[in-house]
Amino acid sequence: MTTTQHDPHSAPQPSRVLPAGDRIDELLVPFDDGQLRERARRRKRGMWGRVISLLITATILTLLYVFGGEERQSRATLTVYGVILGISLAWLLGYLVAWLRARRAVARVPRGTAVRVGRPGIQVARTFTPWADVTGLAMVRRRRGTAFEVRRASGPPVGVPLDQFDVHPATLDSTARAYSGGRHGVDLGALDV
Repeated sequence: MTTTQHDPHSAPQPSRVLPAGDRIDELLVPFDDGQLRERARRRKRGMWGRVISLLITATILTLLYVFGGEERQSRATLTVYGVILGISLAWLLGYLVAWLRARRAVARVPRGTAVRVGRPGIQVARTFTPWADVTGLAMVRRRRGTAFEVRRASGPPVGVPLDQFDVHPATLDSTARAYSGGRHGVDLGALDV
């Protein structure tokens, strides 16, 4: 039995080579909350930055008030201090609301299959649609971002937000064209804006 040494500087090897005759029968894309978790992490970091900024601002204004003499303790100066603190507090509240929304978005990401594309049809979330029933595939702008949507002859459109799974829209387009026999491609027009 011979063993081979792995050279860390060599080109990466595929993890599994398909034997001759095997083929890929579908594209299976699970839900993935990674993008939303990263957004929530950035918003939380921004919120803590605003807390530190508010504390520094309050400390400086307090020191100016205490050690600034009578001209720094007038009614007009206190009004300016209040406006400055109000602006800092508004920034903090804005970041807090954004962080809480991002946390809620992470919690709303379901488990399971986001998109499945195969020869019989396409499944988005839990709704399967055969190719004969598909009237269109598109990226659409929604209030909270862009979503991949399947338009169906037998019912309302079904979609899933792009930030809930990790695959490029062009991959969905080429896969849909391949498995639908060239009848359907994804309209990527909403991504151009």
